[in-house]
Amino acid sequence: MANKLLVVPFFLLSVYSIGFAQTTERVGNQEADSNFTDRLAWVTKTDTDIHEMNFTFGYSFGSTKGFWGKIPKATLSIYTLRYNRKLATYNSTHLLEYTAEVNLAANYTLSNTARYRAGSYSGFGITPLGFQFNFNQHNIVQPFLKSSTGFMYFKKPFPDNRGVQFNFTLELGTGVEIMVLDNISLSLGYKYHHMSNGQLGKINPGIDSNIFFTGVTIF
Repeated sequence: MANKLLVVPFFLLSVYSIGFAQTTERVGNQEADSNFTDRLAWVTKTDTDIHEMNFTFGYSFGSTKGFWGKIPKATLSIYTLRYNRKLATYNSTHLLEYTAEVNLAANYTLSNTARYRAGSYSGFGITPLGFQFNFNQHNIVQPFLKSSTGFMYFKKPFPDNRGVQFNFTLELGTGVEIMVLDNISLSLGYKYHHMSNGQLGKINPGIDSNIFFTGVTIF
C-alpha cells in the first residue's frame, strides 16, 4: 500500500514537469516570433531617401552553354535605368528594396556555331519585378543580393527566323554598393542573366550570360 501511495506524488510531479516544459516551449516560440516582428520595420513614406534612381552598364564577355541556355560564345552589352523603393529594414541594419528597370539598350552579338549563324541583335526591355537586399545599410560598403524578372523585345526574331522578337528574362546577382557621398553610391557586381522565349517560337534555345556591371545610384 505504501508503495502505491509513493507512486501518486511521482505521477503528479511528472505531469507537472511535462506541462511546464510545454508551456515554456510555447512561450519561447512566442518570444522568438515577437523578436522577429519587433526587428522588422516597414519603411514609411515619411522616411527620407525612400526613393532611388540608378543607371547601370553591364557587359558579358561570353554566354555559357549547359544550365538553361544553349547558345555559347555570345556577348551582351546592356544599359539600364532602374528605380528603387525602400520597403523594409531588419534589426535597423539590413534593407530590402523593390526594384523596377528599363533596359534602354541591349545588344547581343552571336558567333558562328554549328546550329546558329553570327549576327547582332538590338532591342530594349522592361523588368517590372525585382528585389534587392542590402546588408549593413549604414556602412560605407554594403554587400547586396538581387533578383528580377521581365522581358526583352528585339528588332528581329532571336536567334533567327525560327525564334521570336519577344523574350522573357531572369536575373540573379550579387555585388557591393559603395557610398561615395550622402546621396550618391557606386555599385559593382556580377549577375547571371537568362533569356528565352518560353516556347513562343519554333525553337527556344535560350541564352545564359555572365554580366559584370557597374552603376551609380542617386538618393
